[in-house]
Amino acid sequence: MRDFPIIDFENFENAGDKKRQQVAAELDWAASEVGFMYVKNLGINPEILAEAFASSKIFFAQPQNIKNLSDYSQEINHGYQPSGLQRLDPSVAPDLKEAFTMRDVKKNIDKAAMWPSAEFSQTAGRTFEEFLRGANIVMEAFAIALDLPIDFFRNCHKGDNTALRYLHYPVVSEEPNKNQLGCGAHTDFGTITLLFQDDVGGLQVQERDGVWRDAIYIPDTIIINTADLVATWTNDRYRSTPHRVKQMVSLRDRYSIAFFVDPDVDTLVKTFPSCINNENPHKYPDTTAGEYVAKRIADSNKILG
Repeated sequence: MRDFPIIDFENFENAGDKKRQQVAAELDWAASEVGFMYVKNLGINPEILAEAFASSKIFFAQPQNIKNLSDYSQEINHGYQPSGLQRLDPSVAPDLKEAFTMRDVKKNIDKAAMWPSAEFSQTAGRTFEEFLRGANIVMEAFAIALDLPIDFFRNCHKGDNTALRYLHYPVVSEEPNKNQLGCGAHTDFGTITLLFQDDVGGLQVQERDGVWRDAIYIPDTIIINTADLVATWTNDRYRSTPHRVKQMVSLRDRYSIAFFVDPDVDTLVKTFPSCINNENPHKYPDTTAGEYVAKRIADSNKILG
């Protein structure tokens, strides 16, 4: 595989048809052949992004008993999960990460009991809105590539099933267990994921031949991957590629922010007829985004013996 593609969205929204078609074609190739890409010049406000990372670090630096007050609720996919409480790869030990997940921040921002502090919720609200704005620009390019109405994805990604997640991967202080990872191998559940990572690194993507390859930190870019439900929509024209995070055996903790852009709960996910033919027959049953994502979340939170 060649290097992960870097796609430049500079002036995409106001560009002419030729530029927009070019970006859409690059995105289409990346989603079809790799399932992962770097995006630059999407217009994400760097001050909002910096505030989000700072808020994340402040929260995770608190004593464990304080963090535990923001206990995770699977039903609403919101709250704090300590290290060892999620297993994204059921074949290995639980993940060596802690996380604060925030689904549909716009709906919940005024519910003070759900948040560690007012400042934390306000930062999350600004971040959620900014990331969703950027994600909808990317999905507009997908609509062009798939010959869909330009607002197809925007109309079913208003945010009620989308989640912002702060992640902290502490340095492994004990003798590492080779079967335990920062984050086990998995595919994401929805349409696309935006990932903002620091320069510690650790993310790996699985190539078609099964080899794991580092997705290195590139300044001023966002890693975007296509996920399970867009693979369903496109009958696997777009890949949902397995990825993982290595153990943090470096000298520094790793922090990242993931934005899981999943279709709104009631969205019917039915394979596009244009993606079904004799060479690629229909593969997936119809589902709703809410049903599918809820099941995947529940499965990932099972701690098996």
